[in-house]
Amino acid sequence: MALRSDLQNKIERIRDYLYGGGYPDPVSNAEQLSFLFFFYLLEVFDQQNVEVAQYTKRPYVSYFAGEWTLRNPLNAPKAGQKTIPAERLKWSSWAKHLKGEPLVRFVRDEVFPFFQTIGERGGTNFMDGARLDIGDPAVLSQVVDLVDQLDLNHEDADTKGDLFEHILKQIRQAGELGQFRTPRHIIRMIISLVDPKIGETVYDPAAGTAGFLVAAYEHIQLANSDPATVIEVERDGKIVRRGHGDLLDDAQWN
Repeated sequence: MALRSDLQNKIERIRDYLYGGGYPDPVSNAEQLSFLFFFYLLEVFDQQNVEVAQYTKRPYVSYFAGEWTLRNPLNAPKAGQKTIPAERLKWSSWAKHLKGEPLVRFVRDEVFPFFQTIGERGGTNFMDGARLDIGDPAVLSQVVDLVDQLDLNHEDADTKGDLFEHILKQIRQAGELGQFRTPRHIIRMIISLVDPKIGETVYDPAAGTAGFLVAAYEHIQLANSDPATVIEVERDGKIVRRGHGDLLDDAQWN
């Protein structure tokens, strides 16, 4: 599936700006853009989890709850302040309000360390060793603005996958690094036929962006939702039903 031309043009603008700004390495640039996409999308994912918790009446602690101990005192809102609300680490907070050197300093010394602590919660720390390589204030400011303009929170999963594939195509080794993604409607059909249920193990030996695993999760949620709480959303030009799994007990939910 080809990436929409408007998104292609926006990605090319980002790549051109990185190249013209002194960052010609396509591998490093793909990595840095992936980090920025993740910072952007985790806020969206976290908000969705908050909404699901409200429907299911189950406790959920936001990734951005509590306080964050500043790594660099220069990032303190005022002299002597050692912590800030973790909400300040949301993309919508720093990406839309910081520019230039303050942006570089905040992303390098606070944002990356914060998301490393999130990575440590999983079985594999995907943020281990991650760092900001775009040190030029003007370049980072422009790239963050352009990423924000992609409006990724309104794109479906296939479009996000196409976006990443497009970035990989710019890398010489793209033939080795690229993925073959199963179209979303095919995934939904197969999951419907398999009909995974609570208590069963779902295994996808060729998981790339985990499309089958996510679809299985959503299928089980829908099957265990009160019809009154089921919503309809548009995905890939089609209307699909989504449930919050509010009929699952705590043991099943875990």
